[in-house]
Amino acid sequence: MALPFSGRKDGLSLSEALPDRSLFVLVAMMSFLAALTLTGATGARTLSTRWAGGAAQLLTIQVSEPDQPLIASGKTGKTTTQQTRADTVLADLATLPSGTQVHRLTQEELARLLTPWLGEAGKTALPLPAVIEVRLAEGQEAPADLEQTLSTHVPGTVVEHNAEWSTRLRALAESLLACAALALATVGGIATLITALSTRAGLSTRRDIIEILHGLGATDSYIAGRFAWRTGGLAFGGGLLGTVLAMAPLLLLFRMAAPFAASTLQASSTAMPDWRTLPDLLPGDMLAGLAALPFVAAFIGWATTQFMVRVWLRRMP
Repeated sequence: MALPFSGRKDGLSLSEALPDRSLFVLVAMMSFLAALTLTGATGARTLSTRWAGGAAQLLTIQVSEPDQPLIASGKTGKTTTQQTRADTVLADLATLPSGTQVHRLTQEELARLLTPWLGEAGKTALPLPAVIEVRLAEGQEAPADLEQTLSTHVPGTVVEHNAEWSTRLRALAESLLACAALALATVGGIATLITALSTRAGLSTRRDIIEILHGLGATDSYIAGRFAWRTGGLAFGGGLLGTVLAMAPLLLLFRMAAPFAASTLQASSTAMPDWRTLPDLLPGDMLAGLAALPFVAAFIGWATTQFMVRVWLRRMP
């Protein structure tokens, strides 16, 4: 049974030369895989951009006994100031270049952050340090003597730089992006090969009719166009079906991966988004790529068929 978009029959009997179901189903499967791969490539690129420009600009500072008054050493011995250890570190961080964002995690944020390792933080007797997140402006670097300055003013302060991890994670993201690009190229190559084989089989089936029409004056453009438009229509329908079928698993995977795109280290940002708000969070370039898949499939089918038919006709005696 012919599909709704099979088109009217003509002298070439393309509905018999190019069976609807086989090409349609194969293109749908290829489009399904391409949609998954395209989403993976978009996610890898997003993470690569974030790790390159976000995590590298991030510093994490831990201050032990944050609420204790600062004890400083002077000529007259140790003196206690009214300022706490955490407040002293925050005052030093206020001298960083403009555009720097400094945020001290609240007790609730710190508790949620440590829950996977310590359980309910409110039930533990361990003294927890203050955690301060410093996000430098784009293109800026932390002063080379920042760690030494903080340690001198507030002994026991620990500064963790994320630049090294950022480089490693960026390399991982770029490798995933390269693998996704290779997978997309492979899917496109397989789709081209399937279309070429299907077209070649159709040409062999209708060889006698094509020779008669060609002898009566049918041009190469006409014959190639009839084959190409039918193949392009089948490829468009298959691409559209495969893309639609891929949306359900893509939404599920995107929801699971959404916490990794959080802009801060706050524990509240690790919560999965609600299903109702999920469509608003989808990247625009990913949606544009998915919308373009059926048209790309149709173009591959149309162009491949045009090439195959014209080459076949030129070799025909």
